[in-house]
Amino acid sequence: MLANQIRKYIEQNKLLEQGDRVIVGVSGGPDSMALLHILYKLADSLRIEVIAAHLNHGLREEAEKEEAFVKDICQSWGISCYSRQVPVADLARAQKMTLEEAGRSARYGYFYDLLEGTGAERIATAHHRDDVAETVLLHFLRGSGIKGLRGILPSSGKLVRPLLNTGKSELLTYLENEKIDYCLDESNFDPVYLRNRIRHYLLPYLQKEFNPRIVDKLSQLALIARDENEALEEETRRLWPQVLLNEEAGKLVLDNRNLFRLHPAFRRRIVLHAFTLLSGELEWSLADVEKVLELGDKTGSSISLQLKKKVWVNKSYDRIIITTQTPATVNYQYQVPLPGRLYITETGELYAFSLVKREDFKPEPGDTYLDYDKLPSTVFLRSRRIGDYIHPLGMNGSKKLKKYLIDLKHPYFERDKIALLAEGHEIYAALGLGISRIAAVSSETRTIFLIKNISSGENMVGDTSTFMRPPD
Repeated sequence: MLANQIRKYIEQNKLLEQGDRVIVGVSGGPDSMALLHILYKLADSLRIEVIAAHLNHGLREEAEKEEAFVKDICQSWGISCYSRQVPVADLARAQKMTLEEAGRSARYGYFYDLLEGTGAERIATAHHRDDVAETVLLHFLRGSGIKGLRGILPSSGKLVRPLLNTGKSELLTYLENEKIDYCLDESNFDPVYLRNRIRHYLLPYLQKEFNPRIVDKLSQLALIARDENEALEEETRRLWPQVLLNEEAGKLVLDNRNLFRLHPAFRRRIVLHAFTLLSGELEWSLADVEKVLELGDKTGSSISLQLKKKVWVNKSYDRIIITTQTPATVNYQYQVPLPGRLYITETGELYAFSLVKREDFKPEPGDTYLDYDKLPSTVFLRSRRIGDYIHPLGMNGSKKLKKYLIDLKHPYFERDKIALLAEGHEIYAALGLGISRIAAVSSETRTIFLIKNISSGENMVGDTSTFMRPPD
């Protein structure tokens, strides 16, 4: 009996638990009607509560009748039924999606809204074994790796798919035996959709000309790919700490050298893992992954690219930075109060400036200090500008600031944030990185110009009579 077969599959894969309230996505088509009726019949033995959810896409004339049909069936079976109408065509235009993508987004958005609103634990969809075969072929045609060849998983978060071990023909036979009506969506036969061409042309051709059990064999491939993918994922999770240098909200920094020491298969998976952590697993392709790896393999101090979903990638020396933080140009300039403090709104940094007699000076880690008498009477703390130059310690002559930062291997994405002590285009100090030879402390220095970054609230020293903030 089909219901018992499906019950065993639910139990083997731990798809549902006793006491679960389950939302069943019901279009009115044969697959979803079979799932609804089977779970309805199994509700007492599984000790679950079944709820139906229908989304009216508003795309076809029959949509209103299908919505009414689902509601009537649910009422006759004593099942609570929820429905929503969404103008999917308008949604597709507004979000620049295909109708198929917009429909899926609206459908699952509704299911998850309902999940929260009803306090349900699971969402059940009617994907079956033939859908798995179609999905494997679809991913194969798109050049997917093992991850795509898994087809459709029995569960994914709150989503469960109890029919994956059941064929389409079994469901149709079940509906006929139980005398259950259903609707047919003509768009499921439209060859404009690739999945429909696979379903109605490619699969039947493979069944006829190559293997009458092609659906079973593709489902078997999906099971093998699922297990092998899990093994690769486990190894990727083990390798991840070897490649990750830093992680913060919306930003990952990877060690490019360690990444390229890995087997190419794990390089791809590490990059895909980074994408998944930042913006979710869906929609990433091999082409996106390869763009990052090509970037990491290029020479140069700093190379950047922008991917979809507002993800930025920057290769800076031996690091790859993957971030959803849009690189912003920081532009500021404030006159330095001496003595006093200065808060930089654009970077959130707070600096203290003071004068210290040479004989009283005791440098601490993180201090920037210069010979006060070698500086102009007025200096500014600002961000970098085109034309800036510095006289680095240990060399004659000057160097463009850009070249100086490249030589220091300072990440490109971070360069606008560097606080520069300057007058005109002459840079006297790049705070935290280095100072100019022109203003360096020597044996003849009498007064030290001391700068401390006190953003953390520590090292609160020096005269604090002046506390400057930029104007509102």
